[in-house]
Formats: sequence, C-alpha cells, structure tokens
Amino acid sequence: MAEEVAGARIARSESAFWHLMKRLFRNKAAVFGLVIIVLMFLCAIAAPLIATHDYAKQDLPSMLQSPSRAHLFGTDEFGRDIFSRVIYGSRVSLKVGFLAVGISLFAGLLLGSIAGYYGRILDSAICALIDIALAFPMTLLAIAIIAILGPGLFNVCLAIALSSWGSFARITRGQFLSLKSQEFIEAAKILGYSDLRIILRHILPNSLAPLVVLTTLEVPKAIIVEATLSFLGLGIQPPLPSWGSIMSSGRSFLFDAPWITVFPGLMIILIVMGFNLFGDALRDTLDPRLRN
Repeated sequence: MAEEVAGARIARSESAFWHLMKRLFRNKAAVFGLVIIVLMFLCAIAAPLIATHDYAKQDLPSMLQSPSRAHLFGTDEFGRDIFSRVIYGSRVSLKVGFLAVGISLFAGLLLGSIAGYYGRILDSAICALIDIALAFPMTLLAIAIIAILGPGLFNVCLAIALSSWGSFARITRGQFLSLKSQEFIEAAKILGYSDLRIILRHILPNSLAPLVVLTTLEVPKAIIVEATLSFLGLGIQPPLPSWGSIMSSGRSFLFDAPWITVFPGLMIILIVMGFNLFGDALRDTLDPRLRN
C-alpha cells in the first residue's frame, strides 16, 4: 500500500515536472539569470582556451597598462593580464561556491532529517546547534574559522560550509516534521519499513524542492564570502587568482588603474545577479502560494 501511494506521488511529480519547467522558462528573469550562470560555467571550463595570457606570468615593462587589444582588461602592478586572471578566477569562485554549499547541504540534510524524524532529545540538541550557527554573521564566523584553520581553497570551503549549514538543517527539519505525519508515511511504518528506507525513499524526495531553491540562493552568498576572505588576504593564496584577491591588489591603484578593481567586481556582480534571478524565479515556480 505504501509503495503504491508513494509510486503515485512520484508519478504525479514527474508529470508536473515539465509543467513547472515551462512555467519557469516563461519567466524572463529566470532565463536571463540562467544564461549568465551558463556563460560563467563555460568561462570556467574553457579558461585555458579563452585566456589570452598566462595568468601568473609577470611582465614588469607592461605593468599598469590600460585595456587594449593586447590586454583586454589591462594589466596589474606586476604586468599580469587582468582578463586571464579574471577568467581563471571564475574557476575558483564557482568551485568554492558549489563545494562549500555542497558540504553545507550534506550536513544540513543529515542533521535536519535526524532532528525532524526522531524529535525529542535529538531535536532539541540539533535545534540548539542550528540556533548557535545562525546567531553569528556568516562572514564573521567564516573569518574566525579561517583564523583557526589557515587560508587555502579547501579551508575556505570548509569555513563557509560551517557558517552556513544551519539554514539547510532548519529547512530540512521543517519539511520532515510536516511530512512524517502524512498517511503514506504512517502506512510505511505499519508495513514495517525501516527508518532509513522511509527517510530516503519517501520523505527526502518530497523535501527537495525548497532545498534546491535554497541552494541556488546560497551559492552567490558563498561566492561573496570567498571574495571577501580573499580580499582580506584570508582566502585563496597566490599565485592562484581569485576575484577578491585581484580587487585587493588594485586598492593601491584605484585612481591610476581602476580596471584592476572594476572588472573582477563586475564579474562578482554578474554571477551573484544571475544566481539570485534564477533562484527567485525558481522559488516563485515551486511555491504553490505564489502561483497565479
């Protein structure tokens, strides 16, 4: 009985999927945001083909040159090509954004599902941890963690994940509390299904929609935090380029060579705008309260 009910729910979900996709892509903001995201991914993947110079090669005679045919975004104080560094910086930003959010999502799913399904003492303990995690500003907590772990790509991802998992845990817990009292879950329990099977096959698939939306909104936050950490010298270390570190190096030349700061700043604005536009449209599509 539980299998039939769950199967029917999955079948209805699959039939509604294409309707939701059509509704999503009728939203011009969603399409525009998705185009920006796809272009950024293509830049990151094809960076060796797109970059016109070695991003780490110094050419002191060409230092602080303004944008030109030879250097599309100009050069920095060491003569390095800003365009190539910005293109390779997209790899760092997207890698940190998705890796950090992936770790946050896994931790949030694990703890949130335990709290929502089992409740009682486990729920109280995990809710206390969630409240502590959400009590600190994300950037401030990430800085504190980096101060302990030290800079570096993986440490930055871990610091961002540890400062943002609470949102995923809270959403997951709420979904589990709502779904575990449904009839098809009660039927599965009566039939003797294990807790793991009920969680993985019946509750979790029906909890993914808000988590997908939250993921699209958390990735740009992670990118901003990474850029902030790198700007402060606590994130990605040279010679690997990061949009934040490129902007930091241009602070001393803001009036003489503004292109060092302007172009990576524009890239951050674009990628954050793309994810936010797509995430907002996805939320409007999946939330039944916002449907026309």
